[in-house]
Amino acid sequence: MSFKKALTVSAAVAASLAGSLLTASGAHAATPSSSTVVSPAYSAHACRSWTTHDYAYVTGNVWIDSCYYVENNGYTISATIPFENYSTSTVEYCAHAIDVNTGRWAHDFGCDYPTNASSGTAYPGRYGGAAGYSQYWNAPAGTYVVSAGFWLNGHYYGDVQSPRTTIGAH
Repeated sequence: MSFKKALTVSAAVAASLAGSLLTASGAHAATPSSSTVVSPAYSAHACRSWTTHDYAYVTGNVWIDSCYYVENNGYTISATIPFENYSTSTVEYCAHAIDVNTGRWAHDFGCDYPTNASSGTAYPGRYGGAAGYSQYWNAPAGTYVVSAGFWLNGHYYGDVQSPRTTIGAH
């Protein structure tokens, strides 16, 4: 099941954005269903929990959310992972961007420092990742979701997806 919510942009903002339309929406953990269109010089932010009204239970008493931020330039994306960890285990939270049109990884944001904190927000890219990872990504035009997960006891769990965001030509 998907959820949609349209955000009406005021006439003054709409005029300054040359008539572009901004829609905000939500998604299930595995099936994001709509997009946020981002014009240059306009920022955006959305989390899965905004439409599901809770974090996603993954495994081992760990619950996570998946959020994206698009900077004011309209194309630089970063990820955050709000979490609740009732396991007392040390967890390493990570994220990557998926190109919605191809289903492929578009970018590895990397991971945040391992933590056994019971709640907080992880900032993927502060600690490490695969070759080429970075906390901030200058995304080409396209539609993306942030896919969040974590390492726990030597295993990776996750694929909790943010709402979609569409980056225009820049």
